[in-house]
Amino acid sequence: MASIIKANQLQDFGGNSIIGSDGAGNLTTQKINYPAFFAHKNAVQNVTSNTYTKITFETEKFDTDNAFSNSKFTVPSGKAGKYFFSTELFADSDGNSHLEYTNLNWYLNGSAYTNHTADFRGNNAKHYSLTSSILFDLSVSDYIEVYARISDSSGTPYFEGGYSEIQCFFQGYRIGS
Repeated sequence: MASIIKANQLQDFGGNSIIGSDGAGNLTTQKINYPAFFAHKNAVQNVTSNTYTKITFETEKFDTDNAFSNSKFTVPSGKAGKYFFSTELFADSDGNSHLEYTNLNWYLNGSAYTNHTADFRGNNAKHYSLTSSILFDLSVSDYIEVYARISDSSGTPYFEGGYSEIQCFFQGYRIGS
C-alpha cells in the first residue's frame, strides 16, 4: 500500500520555505544557484599588444541579483559563499602567424589571482579561444573580473565580439554557502 503526503510548502524549523508547490505540480525551490549571471561581448575590443587589459562584457543575458556591473561581478549582501565562474575569450591577431601568446587572468578584488598562458611562438597562429573555469570562496563585497593580454608581432591584437555567435563571455553562479 502506498502512502500519500499532501503539502503545498515544506519549511525548516525557522519557518523558512525549503520547497513549495503551486497546486498544479510546479515546484518552487530555494534559489540555491543564485546569484547567477551571463554576460558577453557585443563589439571587438582592441588591446595594446603584451599589455594586460580588463575585458569588457557589454551585454547581459541575465543577472538575477543585479550583481554584475561594469564587467565585474560583486557578491551582494547576504550572498557570501562558494562560486563557480567560467569565461571564454576569442583572441585574434591582425594577421596570419602574428599571434605569439595569450594570457588570461582571474582578478579577485583588483589583484591577479590566476594566470593561464597559451604560447604559439613558431606555430603560425592567428587566433585562439582561451577558456577557464574556477571556484572561489567569496565574502560579501568581493569582486571578480577577467583580464587578458595578447602578444601579437603585428602590434594590433583584439578580442572578438559583435557576431551573431557569442565568442567572448563571462558567467558565474553561487554553488553554496
